[in-house]
Amino acid sequence: MSATQLGCPPRPTASIRDAVRVYGARTAVDGVTVEVHSGEITMLVGPNGCGKTTTMEMLVGLRRFTSGEAAVCGIPVRPGGGHRRYVGVQLQHSGLPSRIRVQEVLAAAGSLHAEPADARGLADTLGLAGHWNVSVDKLSGGLRRRLDIAAACMGRPPLLVLDEPTSGIDAEGRAEVWKFLRDRARAGTAVLASTHDLAEAEAFADRLLVMDSGRIRLSGAPDEVIASVGGQW
Repeated sequence: MSATQLGCPPRPTASIRDAVRVYGARTAVDGVTVEVHSGEITMLVGPNGCGKTTTMEMLVGLRRFTSGEAAVCGIPVRPGGGHRRYVGVQLQHSGLPSRIRVQEVLAAAGSLHAEPADARGLADTLGLAGHWNVSVDKLSGGLRRRLDIAAACMGRPPLLVLDEPTSGIDAEGRAEVWKFLRDRARAGTAVLASTHDLAEAEAFADRLLVMDSGRIRLSGAPDEVIASVGGQW
């Protein structure tokens, strides 16, 4: 399925241009330009505090720009704007009520969309099959992250923006999550994810964007980026 079939114009599915975010005397994001394409997994890679989360939050309208602009499916990004129906977002901290159950989280997420995805199917694919009636406070950190990803997918969005999607998940579980995301990309979804794990980025990304001190320092296919630094991260 193409991005157009998913409700988006042709690529890029989303873009952020000349993005700057300043907090007092500190520049958290300094002139970042990123395009995210249908059918690809693009990974923002860099250490904690380098600006990955701020960049992603600006792209989806959760944080205001000091300067710059963003668009999703050709719609300018504004807080509370119409671009939201085309985006599924997983944040580092979901803030879900502790007593809400897995099935209730997905039902609530699905209720926001005219044609929601199959909640049970998503839960099963992401390893939540045995936790359907379990409350959030009884889930491990890794299972909560899987639930956040499932909730982000309930609207069948053409763009997924995922902040550290495999944080707290063991190695086997990480492979399962990335297989799930690879399948979404093959179906036409554009995926933007962040990680500080360079080995993970090398293994699962189509494009790497290496970020440091608020700027994109390197970009390209994983092998190109690795070759540009002489094979050493």
